[in-house]
Order: sequence, then C-alpha cells, then structure tokens
Amino acid sequence: MSDDTNDKVIDFTKKSINIDENQPKSFLKEFQYVKLTKDDNGNSFKEESLREYAQKCFYIVTIMRNTGLGVALYKYKVPFDYLLTFLNEFRSTDAFGKIIDIERYIPEDLA
Repeated sequence: MSDDTNDKVIDFTKKSINIDENQPKSFLKEFQYVKLTKDDNGNSFKEESLREYAQKCFYIVTIMRNTGLGVALYKYKVPFDYLLTFLNEFRSTDAFGKIIDIERYIPEDLA
C-alpha cells in the first residue's frame, strides 16, 4: 500500500479544537468533526450536485430486537428524505428495538 493512501484517512483521535463560527453552539460542538471544502480531485463542492446525490441514496438501518426466542436483526432500507423521521421514532420509544448500525447504500447507477 502506498503512503499517499494515508492522506485520505481521518484521524479523530488527535487532540484538536475545531473552531467554526458557523457551527451550532450547543449539541454538535460536543462531537469531533472534519470540515471538507473540496472533493478528492480538488474541486469545490457544489450544493445542487450534493443535494441531487443525497436524494438518490438510501440508508440501511440495522435494528436489534429480542423476539422472545432470541435476538434478531432487522435491516430497513430508508430513503434519504425519511432518515430523520425514522430515527426520531426510535428516540421517542424503545419498543422497536435498538439501532445497531446505519450504513449508506448507494444505488449502482450512481457509481
């Protein structure tokens, strides 16, 4: 593996203070983040292109449930527009189970 592949690895373990005046002051400041302004090719991001891309993506949300006979995993394919609604349901009640994983699913025609 070449050394330049490490340039794309994000190290969240480094002790650094992220100061961004546009960052909300309450909830999000508790989490480490990396601000990206350009893609891997050095091009600036275009808002419209990112929105179109996001609309075509889905998220696979894995839920762990105790079925009485044991533990089962349920995988839900959630469209981008409904992800927050889907997650808010779990925030309001534990009756549905526990979220184990959230994975972005990119349809093959986007590649």
